[in-house]
Amino acid sequence: MCAICDFKIEFSIGHPHALTVAVATRKAIEAGLLQEPDSDGALAQARLKMVAVATLNSLQSRVQDVLSVDELLCLPDFYVLLIETDTWSFFHATPDGFDPDIVPDTPDVLSENINARSLTVVTSRVALQAWLDGETNITHLMTESMLLIDGPPDQRDSLLSMFDAGAITARRGSVITA
Repeated sequence: MCAICDFKIEFSIGHPHALTVAVATRKAIEAGLLQEPDSDGALAQARLKMVAVATLNSLQSRVQDVLSVDELLCLPDFYVLLIETDTWSFFHATPDGFDPDIVPDTPDVLSENINARSLTVVTSRVALQAWLDGETNITHLMTESMLLIDGPPDQRDSLLSMFDAGAITARRGSVITA
């Protein structure tokens, strides 16, 4: 599993782009394009956190299944923030997959220098799950600001390639394309 992190970033901002992603996700939910998260009941936050971790595990599995070891090792280290529950994960590739035991530094999300910022995917769990389920593609999510990739531009291209490769996977005898 990727490393699930419990960061506390200054002033409790998950990421400067989190509000943009949240507004875009809410619009998509209201338009019926994404599913409303189940947030009712006394244990709703705990359930949402567990589902967020499961979604991150699914992302990890998808990437490890579709990329060769060499392709995996070419990926830069990156963070994923699921905005609903402020769930952070850190992905560091090894020859055996993503390292579950790594303890990353707190991501730099506030630097004025884009090349100094940590490579971070900012999205909602429902948008990421829709991509994993083949209900949408990375281009649509990014165009509609439901998924943003922040950090050095040359590294963002590597993550886009990863998402494109991850969208082309056999599921129940069919192929989902980006």
